[in-house]
Amino acid sequence: MQFLYPTSRQFPVDEVSEQIVRELEKRNWNVPGITVKFKVHGTGDQKCSAVWYIKHEDFVLWFCRKQGSVPESRLESRLNDKAAVTQIIIPKRELHIYDDESGPTLYLYVGNDYSKDREKFMNDRKVKCKLYNEPKMCLLYSGGCDCRATGGATFDAAALARMHHRHSGCRSPVLVHTNDFGNEYDPEGDEPTMFKTTEVMDDFRKYLTDVVLKTIMSHPILKEKIDVLAPPATTPFPESVGPIFCFCGYEDTERIKQGQVDASRLHLADRYGLIVNGNRLISLKYSNDGTVPMIAYENFLWCGLGEVTSNTPIEKLEVYGYHRWPDRDQFVIRLKPNKADAIYVADHAAYEKRRKEIGDAMEKGRDHFTTAEVADFICSRACTIVPITEYNGGYKQPVVLVNRELSLDEVELVSGPHGI
Repeated sequence: MQFLYPTSRQFPVDEVSEQIVRELEKRNWNVPGITVKFKVHGTGDQKCSAVWYIKHEDFVLWFCRKQGSVPESRLESRLNDKAAVTQIIIPKRELHIYDDESGPTLYLYVGNDYSKDREKFMNDRKVKCKLYNEPKMCLLYSGGCDCRATGGATFDAAALARMHHRHSGCRSPVLVHTNDFGNEYDPEGDEPTMFKTTEVMDDFRKYLTDVVLKTIMSHPILKEKIDVLAPPATTPFPESVGPIFCFCGYEDTERIKQGQVDASRLHLADRYGLIVNGNRLISLKYSNDGTVPMIAYENFLWCGLGEVTSNTPIEKLEVYGYHRWPDRDQFVIRLKPNKADAIYVADHAAYEKRRKEIGDAMEKGRDHFTTAEVADFICSRACTIVPITEYNGGYKQPVVLVNRELSLDEVELVSGPHGI
């Protein structure tokens, strides 16, 4: 599997970001106080690995910006090289940059006690803070243009309004405060209303060089190299778990059938069974107070427990908590996992129970749940997620959640044009 480095030079922070990755690699990705997480990008036989994020108590770098296509498979590639840095958090500031030059986006901490708020500022959601009635902690700035202001030096309200236009494909010279249609807080008192983009970029580049890179290079380079990207030993799938099924569409059944007959006739990226379908157990918009396992925020392939045959009416099958779209999920697949890795179980009954409790306690005249109430019963379900190896039965409405790609030998067509 090819490893992708952040080789882009689109932004001033790019070069030092690559230096950070390469210096961590020289130290086997093991520097005290720094956590490095990797990602696998792509499907089937066309996969690459890259750094996903680098975390420290004072800084975070996320790598998910497009910087081209994967070189070794360019002629047939559907795989973009998305290994460039896209989000950087340093004390009291967070910067987002994009390959299409939209934005950039800046969050500025304006709270009263950063030492108290640091964990929340660095790791929690910042979007729509005012809309969700959260205390004012940061301000949002987005790319704008100063070409209609006199030399970019007129910063009154009228000038700021004119700066909110953009030029397609060009980097915005200024980052202007925006309240996102009232969803974010406005500046007050001496809180800034705008920044020069070049100065913001230079501040982040300087911090990455003087603090992040310096911290890494203060530790010795290791002579013995360890392949930390080597796949770990697999966990056997528990025999106690009953039959598993899921739904799929016509294109999946076509691809699976062809792959199981002759995989060489499929594009490299299509040589797989099934992949996650983008449904999370809990939305990213719901904050985590530490009670919800982080895995619950990931994407999953939702599956049910129960025996299925070619004669089983699909309308009689239910995957708890998952809405089957008849025009998209027309067919049934039986899962035969050859390992338990990245497969979980949750109890949808916790969602239904808590939803009913809140609904029964709702005051007369109100006919809808509040955002906090919805978060309550969604979190109740998310808290039940466990690895499938730890599931001992007992869930009233168990849903199997697959968080990895399934190979062609882990799926079996049950119904549809190629069913058994």
